[in-house]
Amino acid sequence: ASFPSRWGLQPPALSALIASASGSLVASASTSSYLRPFLAASLLYHGFEQYIRWRRRARLAVKGVPEAVAAAMPEVDPAEYARAQEYSAAKNNFGFVADLYGLATGLVHLWLQAAVWNGPALSLVLRCGGTASHELARAGASMLLCAPWDLLSGVPVDLYRTFVLEERFGFNKHTWLSWLGDSLKHFVVEELLMGSLMMAPLVLLVRSLGPSSWLYGFGFTSLFVLLLNVVYPVWIAPLFNTFAPLPEGDVRDGVEALVKSSGINCSRIFQVDGSRQSAHSNAYVAGFFGSKRIVIYDTLITHLDGDVEDICAVVAHEIGHAQLHHNYALLGVSTAQLFVMFRLFGVCTDPRLVTDFGFDAPCAYLSLLTFFTLWSVAMPLVSFGLNAFTRQLEYQADAYSVRLGFDIRKALAKISKTNLSDLNPDPLDSLFHHSHPTTVQRVLAVKQLLDTCERKAL
Repeated sequence: ASFPSRWGLQPPALSALIASASGSLVASASTSSYLRPFLAASLLYHGFEQYIRWRRRARLAVKGVPEAVAAAMPEVDPAEYARAQEYSAAKNNFGFVADLYGLATGLVHLWLQAAVWNGPALSLVLRCGGTASHELARAGASMLLCAPWDLLSGVPVDLYRTFVLEERFGFNKHTWLSWLGDSLKHFVVEELLMGSLMMAPLVLLVRSLGPSSWLYGFGFTSLFVLLLNVVYPVWIAPLFNTFAPLPEGDVRDGVEALVKSSGINCSRIFQVDGSRQSAHSNAYVAGFFGSKRIVIYDTLITHLDGDVEDICAVVAHEIGHAQLHHNYALLGVSTAQLFVMFRLFGVCTDPRLVTDFGFDAPCAYLSLLTFFTLWSVAMPLVSFGLNAFTRQLEYQADAYSVRLGFDIRKALAKISKTNLSDLNPDPLDSLFHHSHPTTVQRVLAVKQLLDTCERKAL
């Protein structure tokens, strides 16, 4: 009875509707062919993640610089290595709590979606003159009514990570006001706006086109992802940071000369004020067609001590991503994933896919929502394959930097040092979770490539 009062809605029999939704969700967990495997897979994945964390914990407890790290990177200082291990251990230990909290809030969200859809959202639509069949109106009402939970449920973890863990190791640069502003903007833009712009047309396609809707849904979503990649660096990213041309000086002259000599079709080079949020550093290439740009964090320039050679080595790596068309390769992989996902959606026509999750009756919106919920179980495997692919792209970009005449090893060592990177991660953790090779792997690969070039020169 307390749930509907929190939303300020007290229509007749509303509490009964919510109780019915909750009861049907619990009942379906014991009899359904969809919900029970979903819950089992979620728990299995959670258990696997905890196993990896325990492996990582044991590895981080080993003191001293490992021989493999010392051999590849003799410049590593034992005290600095210990500090990096302490940071990784703190993140990993907090991860045990964050994972459990995420599992619990995920299950609450699963129940809340059905409870709100069957109760407060339906009541709100009816009060506004709609009917139960107005699914887009109910979807909008559900999204707005669930928004407080969606926004606030992640706050405890994010607050601790930002203002305790990152603050402790000197990385947090947020104020309470800037953190609140960024959190609200991320939620409104990425969760509400982007989610609505994608889901509303998909619902209309599914309602109108029947069995062939999966193909049109795939086409629409692929175009949506491409458009998002085009407009994100131009319209969305500037909502969170300031992008400005590189300040005049040796760094700008060196980078502009590198870009010109490489022949890359990209004249936009920006410095972003990443230091407004964090002391971590990065650089990347973003955008497609006319929106393509190279972005360098101001913290990266600081971490590399303004060394033009090291900065250009990193920029050459990013130029490699662009010149080798890695953005198109990743878009192609993403498109292939979308095709598989929507093709599976096309054959998942069982109405129990909706009702097993506690919803009152099937409709296009709920068919999409519950299928995407089930698909999330497959995402760890998708991420595993994608990470393996992107690690190869990173090796290729490093090799491109070498071909342009740079030795990126010194820059990699500096970046790993200032970011307190784990130089000796657990192999299973790296295999499943890392989109980049380890720093040691990259250093050894570059060394091998340089040695090969020297032998050929002889």
